[in-house]
Amino acid sequence: MISRQRSSYRLLGLVGNGQFGRVYCGVHRKTGHLVAIKHLHRHSLPTHAFLRELHCLLKLEHPNIVACHALEHTPEGRLLVLEYCAGGTLRSHMAAPPSAADILTLLSDMLGGLAYAHQQGVIHCDIKPENILLTYRQGRWRAKISDFGIAKLIEEQSYRRGSGQTGSPAYMAPERFYCQYSPAADVYAMGIILYELLMGHRPFAGTPADLQSAHLNQPVPKVKGYTDAIQHIITKALEKLPARRYPTAAEMLADLQSITQENLPCPSQVSPSYYPYTGASHLPLTQPVSHMQALPATADRVAQTVLAQGKQLTTYPSAQERVLDSPIQGLYSAPTGLMVSTACTLWHGSNSAALAPIVRWPAPSLVAVDPRHRWAAAVTPSLQRLTITQLPRANQMSHHRPISLAPDIHIDQVLTVDGGHVAIAGRTQQSESQLQLWNRRGMSLGSLNLGIPLRQFTPMRQPYQWLAIDINDPQTVIFLILKPLRITPMRLDILPTLMLDLPWGYLFSDAQGRMLLLDRDFQSIGGIQGPAQATAIVSPRPHELLVATWQAGIFCSGGLHRLNLQNFELDIIF
Repeated sequence: MISRQRSSYRLLGLVGNGQFGRVYCGVHRKTGHLVAIKHLHRHSLPTHAFLRELHCLLKLEHPNIVACHALEHTPEGRLLVLEYCAGGTLRSHMAAPPSAADILTLLSDMLGGLAYAHQQGVIHCDIKPENILLTYRQGRWRAKISDFGIAKLIEEQSYRRGSGQTGSPAYMAPERFYCQYSPAADVYAMGIILYELLMGHRPFAGTPADLQSAHLNQPVPKVKGYTDAIQHIITKALEKLPARRYPTAAEMLADLQSITQENLPCPSQVSPSYYPYTGASHLPLTQPVSHMQALPATADRVAQTVLAQGKQLTTYPSAQERVLDSPIQGLYSAPTGLMVSTACTLWHGSNSAALAPIVRWPAPSLVAVDPRHRWAAAVTPSLQRLTITQLPRANQMSHHRPISLAPDIHIDQVLTVDGGHVAIAGRTQQSESQLQLWNRRGMSLGSLNLGIPLRQFTPMRQPYQWLAIDINDPQTVIFLILKPLRITPMRLDILPTLMLDLPWGYLFSDAQGRMLLLDRDFQSIGGIQGPAQATAIVSPRPHELLVATWQAGIFCSGGLHRLNLQNFELDIIF
């Protein structure tokens, strides 16, 4: 009799839907380790098919194949507990062209895992980017093959007719449309993926019927711009007759490993045209501005912008100035007023009143404020201490809760996750980024090792989401989702120094003033050649940007520029 005790895993969020069930991100209740939980519906996946997938997963132990940790039974169905890959699928990484090094390493990973499966007598039968998961290890992205739900065993039906046509038509070998399979069918799918990574599109497109006709009859288009060695690998992998293809993934891997990075140039990335900005500054600056914040508009007042210049706070356009005790770290606006954090003090002021100190810390700290202004979290690196302060209300005193932190992490930032949680971003001794999570009452919720070194965490408009920059590859921006954990890279054609999440998409700016604009699907909207040496950017309105600049040198100078995005040729309607 199967026990119906409580699951050892707690679900954190849905990460995908499959043909036979859903996949969730989960956490082990005792260890805190992240896992993928595949919930298989009883009615959609027969018992024999489930046992086949379980048999394949338990049989295959390879660094490039997703591992199976456990099996659980629930009243709603069966649960497969699998290795969790925070990088998501290969499909999500194909939004921007991968580098030549990434193409070589990812293909080698996939072919290595597939070659091992073939040696163990397993044919995957559904190789496609959605079934390739990525994780970041040892300074690079690594690929792992997943979803053996329709895998076949060579010893049972090697190159014989199966029981039905299953798979993805875009990646199916010609014989697969006739319910036949062999290791060469997996090789054909790998050829399609290689072609897609190199050219940015698949060799054949259309409806399932169109795809079937193309796979059976149409020749493979030439891979323009690449060497004969690359063309040979793709041609041989995509032969119509299985006997002419690589018989196993191991032979295709051997040919691929003979290719050097010089023979595999990076796919061409079309850079947007950067339309020039020819305006002049609206306000001269006497100090470099590190922060800007647009105050929300009210019925009788136009929205203002607060500038942080060292220890000086300026309200634009009224140009009212206030001098504080130390350089400003952050600005936090709300309908009730403004909060300003410095190294040792948290200040508050209403829309019409001057700033006044409400909390002080004994040593310089990194500070984050709850979006509702109910509490603040301060991390003091010199003391390795976290202090969570319940902010005072009328006729109340502030309440402090100091907490000692582990000494084995270098603290970089402190971030509010939502109205009840805070994250401390730091780097381990292996230079990997780690997030330590706490609730506002000072209870530790564990830590997440991201595996990838990141800097400059920038909150996005949605909770649990940040932008960050890859320290090893500063041209790569990481889209980090915490719930559930997802890490998606986006390689840009600029080195971003400033990042904004705006209502219509994303803005990235470099030191030369180039601004790259992307929509919510990470597709380019256009580019602007703005003022150089931008130090802060804010968007008071969806179509407007305020850009602060500072030119250091013998004659220092700076200014505040106003850009109307409607005046540029951008692929967006405001």
